[in-house]
Amino acid sequence: MFMPKLTLAAFTACAIRSSLAQDDAPTMNIVDTAIAAGTFTGLTGLVTLAGLGGALSDENASLTVFAPNDEALAKLDNATVAKLTDPLWLPQLQQLLLSHVLVIGAFTSDMVIDGMDAPTASGESFTVNTDPIRINEDSVVIAADIMATNGVIHVIDNIIASQAVSQTIADLAVADDNLSTLVAALTAADLVGAISADGPITCLAPTNDAFAALPEGTVDSLLLPENVETLKDILLTHCISGNIVSSMVTSGPITTLSGNTIEAVVNDDGSITFDGATVITADVVASNGIAHVIDKVIVPTSDEAAATTVAPTTAAPTTEAAKDDTHDDGDDIDHSMDEVKDSPPSSAAMYGTAVATAAVSAGFAMLI
Repeated sequence: MFMPKLTLAAFTACAIRSSLAQDDAPTMNIVDTAIAAGTFTGLTGLVTLAGLGGALSDENASLTVFAPNDEALAKLDNATVAKLTDPLWLPQLQQLLLSHVLVIGAFTSDMVIDGMDAPTASGESFTVNTDPIRINEDSVVIAADIMATNGVIHVIDNIIASQAVSQTIADLAVADDNLSTLVAALTAADLVGAISADGPITCLAPTNDAFAALPEGTVDSLLLPENVETLKDILLTHCISGNIVSSMVTSGPITTLSGNTIEAVVNDDGSITFDGATVITADVVASNGIAHVIDKVIVPTSDEAAATTVAPTTAAPTTEAAKDDTHDDGDDIDHSMDEVKDSPPSSAAMYGTAVATAAVSAGFAMLI
């Protein structure tokens, strides 16, 4: 028997509220509340796999969780599920889950302002609208204000889109005006498509100011067609095979995709440098790897002379042109990028293997 759409939605919301029935004073934390409901086996399995159970159970925290139920998670395609449950991609899983968590306290439905921007624990933000309450127009709240001892749960009917599953390193670079010179260089070297590939790859991304600090004329010289091999070598020296988050970096040499070696240094204050370039924004998680924004361009010794040879200036590729080429893999992409797939992952790329061995609830198995 078919039920009218609105009646079915109301019935579903009532059923969820019934399964989460509670006294005025909650007695369970967010994770235990979700487990008790019986309709979040997939979500609680992912939380366990990501090693986030402790953070979401913290009684000293005050959190708001937009929780996709099992029906919502079942909408994920098999390839995405397989990727997110592979320990190699643990940073992406964590980014996705934390994009469903607000750290601004227990944010109840009566506090929602239509069109408001809500920052999440992942560093991303989403837009909240009302009538009905929904996230980014895609995820509708079907049961609101489920109180827990450390926050509140709102049940949603779709996962919230995250850059961890939808945007590559190239996409994020093109969207950042502070990285426009890097994008122009990648375009000139025919490497934009390559850093849009599957990965995993870790990129050290120099800012516009980092490029501007090079000797006068260097950038213009590197962007000339006759210097493309030098440019490729420099750019590939900023790329490392693996999914390397900052917490996995240790002091010592690292071999890059150019074959050049750079020196990583983890300082006593926690700051990280690569060949003297300081990481100013760490752990930008993309669907195909990690980016760390740095304040200096790393120029291998073998390229220094060629990079500083000033040639007649020609117009550099524009940012708009770079945007048009973002998904153009091309036939002439340097073969060195094949190492992203062909070389064994570094130890840092296996970030979180121990966490991934944790037991996952039987209910989650239906998603694989």
